[in-house]
Amino acid sequence: MSGTAGPETNIPTVIRTDNNLLVTDSNPVHRTDALTIYFTGCGTTSPAVPDGQPSPGSPLAMTVAAPTVQLGGMNMSVSFSGLAPGQVGVCQINATVPSNTPEGLSVPLVISQGGAVQTISLRVVN
Repeated sequence: MSGTAGPETNIPTVIRTDNNLLVTDSNPVHRTDALTIYFTGCGTTSPAVPDGQPSPGSPLAMTVAAPTVQLGGMNMSVSFSGLAPGQVGVCQINATVPSNTPEGLSVPLVISQGGAVQTISLRVVN
């Protein structure tokens, strides 16, 4: 991953769920990993959350437009897409890496939602 992830740079933050650490070259994505992706600008949610207010934990504020998430051209299974509970303006996608995802030092992670596309590169190992 190049640059610094976070809302100031508009680069998604990707966390490996099994160790709860940021994905980096020294903490790469593994096939079948569960990932949590944080970013801004996920669009309309249901229920709607007013600007500047924290997202509820129950019911969860789910995105109306479902995202498509691919890693190395392989579709990832998305189990959640919405606002991160308790956070203000932070979007969250929970997704699982397919077992046949290509390995490499710079594998493209592509998030498509509501006409917007964001691509970052991640290191993927077996």
